[in-house]
Amino acid sequence: MNPQADAIRVTNLAKKYGQTLAVENLSLNVRAGAMFGFLGPNGSGKSTTIGCLTGLLDPTAGQVEILGQPFTSESAGLKRRMGVMPETLGLFDPLYAHEFLAFVGRMFGLDEAVVRKRVGELLAALELTDSSKTLAEYSTGMRKRVAFAAAVIHSPEVLFLDEPFESIDPAGVALMKQWLRRFTEQGRTVFITSHVLETVERLCTEVAIVTKPGKLVWHGDITVLANDGAIQFDGKEFRALEPLFLHLTGERYTDLNWL
Repeated sequence: MNPQADAIRVTNLAKKYGQTLAVENLSLNVRAGAMFGFLGPNGSGKSTTIGCLTGLLDPTAGQVEILGQPFTSESAGLKRRMGVMPETLGLFDPLYAHEFLAFVGRMFGLDEAVVRKRVGELLAALELTDSSKTLAEYSTGMRKRVAFAAAVIHSPEVLFLDEPFESIDPAGVALMKQWLRRFTEQGRTVFITSHVLETVERLCTEVAIVTKPGKLVWHGDITVLANDGAIQFDGKEFRALEPLFLHLTGERYTDLNWL
């Protein structure tokens, strides 16, 4: 895909649960090859937005385009070109890791020889070679690793990751970040949510920040921060992502003098 093109285009996206508005009139473009961070406080509609962008949820209003084509929950062809690691992970707990990954690979139409090769490589790289435990017996961090492996096994063009690093040890996080950087260097796109702002600042090239209910308040290039530069906003200078995030989201913390 042309690196100047948009891999993801969202226009006036809205999602309601009954009378509760979770995402409000969100418009957003993500260029192909970007490592894109999608940030916001708890309850700001991040996971709901990812659900709408991946077909897990049907939006109440608005349009989504993936890889230049209109996308809905029925867009099976586009879904085969996407990888998704949802917040809920979506694992089949009775299975072993190698069984689950083989199932996912087959569902994406990979040849059996390719499935066997990639399952073996992923299990070895992510240190998931213990075949004596089912997914239900895995720790949270190990389950996260399996979900990540399932999202990348078919080498997708667009990858959606919802809190991928939570509960994973530093070595695992370092490996995953290395893979993600290589992924975008090849012109593919990563859309990632995380509450670990330091990781987003070091990893991502672009960031969008939303507040409740899924309302965009800022979208920009953050590579300037890696070069000791500053982001100018509201007449202020921000030399790190965290103070910019707190300023935009209005997050305030009450001092407890007994702590």
